[in-house]
Amino acid sequence: MDKTDFIARFAGEGGQGVVTSAEGLAMANAQVGYHVKTFSTFPSQIRGGPVWTQTRISTEPVLSSGDDLDVLVAFNEYAYNTHKDEVREGGVIIFDSGSFDLETDGNSFGMPFDELARSTGNARAANMVVMGALAYLSGMRQEVLEQFVVKRFTRGRPGDEQIIESNIKALTLGPERRRRTA
Repeated sequence: MDKTDFIARFAGEGGQGVVTSAEGLAMANAQVGYHVKTFSTFPSQIRGGPVWTQTRISTEPVLSSGDDLDVLVAFNEYAYNTHKDEVREGGVIIFDSGSFDLETDGNSFGMPFDELARSTGNARAANMVVMGALAYLSGMRQEVLEQFVVKRFTRGRPGDEQIIESNIKALTLGPERRRRTA
């Protein structure tokens, strides 16, 4: 990671992988020695209600989840509209272009999360697509996320290898798409 203190917020609705994305990013970075802190909201409602999770990653111990966002990952338009004003100047917004569209302004990057996930053979890998794009934009080493995937999905079950392979492929799709549009 190029920065010494990095704050990312994932926002969308329950069931979209918002919490899993943030926790995965935190766990991957903790595994390699960074200090992390997460904060999640879980409003009292059924699946599909608004939810957001924030992850702070630092080279120094952190005591709070932080304020101004370096990255906002918006899984839907409501999340974008609700959280866009908390992105610091020079920050980045990653959004699900399969769900809504934004004017390109140099600080936003859209990609169809679910469509890219399905292309791996694992429709549940949208959060890995997002984590890969975020890692690319923040200068995080891809190996950090790949090590996390291997550790997380090695459970001694039939099919673990296929799940690991599809999730690692999903991690590469965000950066590949970004390189093609940059």
